[in-house]
Amino acid sequence: MSNTLLFEDLYRGIGREWRLLVAVAVLFLGVALAANYAWPQRYQATAVLTVEPITAIQQGGSSGSVNMDTERVVATSTEVLAIAARDLPGTTVADLSDAVTVSVPKGSQILNFTFTSGSPVGAAESANAIATAYSDQRVANAQRVVTEATDNLAARIDDLSGQLAGVGENSPARSTLAMQMQALQERQATLASATFYSGSLVSPAAAPQDSTKPSITVFLAAGLFLGVLVGAFSALVRARLRSPRTPRTERERLIAASA
Repeated sequence: MSNTLLFEDLYRGIGREWRLLVAVAVLFLGVALAANYAWPQRYQATAVLTVEPITAIQQGGSSGSVNMDTERVVATSTEVLAIAARDLPGTTVADLSDAVTVSVPKGSQILNFTFTSGSPVGAAESANAIATAYSDQRVANAQRVVTEATDNLAARIDDLSGQLAGVGENSPARSTLAMQMQALQERQATLASATFYSGSLVSPAAAPQDSTKPSITVFLAAGLFLGVLVGAFSALVRARLRSPRTPRTERERLIAASA
């Protein structure tokens, strides 16, 4: 009986102040509508790049795998973003860093470059530029490593050549030096003929058709829900403040007596 009366009090209190409930609900719908128009349009585009091991710089016959966690960090490094920024006029490294995310699908050697922008075309161009810059940077680093290794091998070959020139024809050390030179020359030839393939852009980013902005239905539904909730609470509070205390006190006595 007590619960029935309490529910009836809530219902009647809100019913007496239904105008306040409606006014608050309409107010929240207006706020939701304004938020819908003020909410910026944002677009996301994703470029998908495969990451292949560059075998020319691997040592000792490695397995051919790539540490994707490391590559994901490198993909958003200042060095990579600076290369991309040069191909995107009016864009800074900070702009790119704030808008790009790079993810790795589980168990894959793939990088997803997702860029968020106010322009669908800009989002696609930026995602592709960063993915391309990362790939170019990997190749440039590999070429630099190979060039340094080739120069070091040339220096060692020259040193061995000098030692070989100072060794007699019948010296036991001559064959050892000759074998060392041959091994270094073979390694040098292998590096000189190396090709650099870091991966490919298997799915270039395309300008998205839809933005990430929620639809107006979502805004209005949220506004209506909050409006009814706040409006009902406001109506109940106002009804309680405006209701006379004596009848309420008498009812409470009756409830207590019946209990």
